[in-house]
Amino acid sequence: MSLNDDLVQPSSDSFWEIGKYMRTVKRCDNGYKLCDQLKALVESRSDIEKSYAKNLAQWSKKWNDFLDKGPEYGTTQGSWRSVLTEADNVCDIHNEIAERLMSEVHQSIKHWQKENYHKSMMHFKETKELEDGFRKAQKPWGKKLGKVMAARKEYHTACRTEKSTANQENNARGDATVSPDQLKKLQEKLRKLTNDVEATREKYQAAVNDLNSYNAKYIEDTTEVFEKAQEFERKRIEFIKKTAFQIHNCLDISNDARFKKVYTDLYSAIGNNDADKDLKWWSANNGADMPMAWPTFEEYSPDLQSISKRAKSQIVTGDGITITSIRHQRDSSYDSTGGGRNSKSYDQQHSQEAQPTPSTYTSSSSTHYTDICNYFHSSYSEEAAGNPFGDDFDEQEAEDEPPVSGWTVEAMYAYEATEDDELSFDVGEVFLQVEAKDEMGWCKGRLSNGKEGFFPANYVQRK
Repeated sequence: MSLNDDLVQPSSDSFWEIGKYMRTVKRCDNGYKLCDQLKALVESRSDIEKSYAKNLAQWSKKWNDFLDKGPEYGTTQGSWRSVLTEADNVCDIHNEIAERLMSEVHQSIKHWQKENYHKSMMHFKETKELEDGFRKAQKPWGKKLGKVMAARKEYHTACRTEKSTANQENNARGDATVSPDQLKKLQEKLRKLTNDVEATREKYQAAVNDLNSYNAKYIEDTTEVFEKAQEFERKRIEFIKKTAFQIHNCLDISNDARFKKVYTDLYSAIGNNDADKDLKWWSANNGADMPMAWPTFEEYSPDLQSISKRAKSQIVTGDGITITSIRHQRDSSYDSTGGGRNSKSYDQQHSQEAQPTPSTYTSSSSTHYTDICNYFHSSYSEEAAGNPFGDDFDEQEAEDEPPVSGWTVEAMYAYEATEDDELSFDVGEVFLQVEAKDEMGWCKGRLSNGKEGFFPANYVQRK
């Protein structure tokens, strides 16, 4: 019986057993999922390449900004920049790798997957075809196997019953309490069971023989379906190999002429670093070899009074030349009581009707423009007689210094500051004048909010 048991109970988890073909069927499904995983692998590597390129670009920008603003110079600076140029070039190469991985490899996997796996309601068409083929090939053999298993069970049951009855009959022969009729019945039962054992044995043996006779057909049909599964898997494996070469082609930059040139150029640029050139440049631009305008003796020549855009005075020459917008800056005058502070031009550009305007100076001589400007400058010197600007610029005798608290003044006109050190005020605003008027007609004052600054004297009157 142990020999027969071996015939129907395999000692291993064999592919030929009922339903074990499903592992091969599942392999087909797994192929589709593996394609998804391979796409994810390529995509994540592309992200790594982009991230690396981005980090290189940021690193290059940071240190290029440092070189733009820092103290490094000459060919030595060129050595620094060559390292950053290498980063920029490698950044471009890795960005291209990332792009190729997605546009070539990723798309290739996606296309192959679409071409070889066709989705049905619940399964892929290819998976269902394999499963149906295996089921069809195994079904007849499975039925025969079922008969073998049933005959085996029947035979083993008869054997077990026959053995038990034989033991009873043997015991009854040695037992005086058992009547001859009872012994005879046991012996007849035993003969019948022996006949049943022989009959079930023959039936069982016939079922096994029938199954074995069908094994060749079962193997042939199942192998045919299995070869289809193998061929499908071969296509997938070969595609994976092809895809791996595609990835290699994208990633391998060792044979890329551009990559080799990056480092050839880097080596060459570093080699251009020349200490003698850099030191010579520094000496010529910042050191002992710089040119120098050494002081020489110069004859005295009065400087032309600086002319500011503030004044609106007009100077008309005898030749009909009109000079407009001539204004003095506060730094052109010096007040002995003001400690050399800046002064402003006398008048500001405001409404012609509401605010004071400068007078017009007319020269009767045919004087060149430069002479007029010089005359305009000399008119402000202490030795000059009269006031060429008319009554609007008539200076009083030197004003007394204001008291410690200052003079209280009231604005006759509104004034809007045009410089940071000037005061703005409205008509009728009252504030303090804390310094006397300078030669150009500017005073220093303090507003009620505590701000100090300059203002034109003819815009206010003392209270």
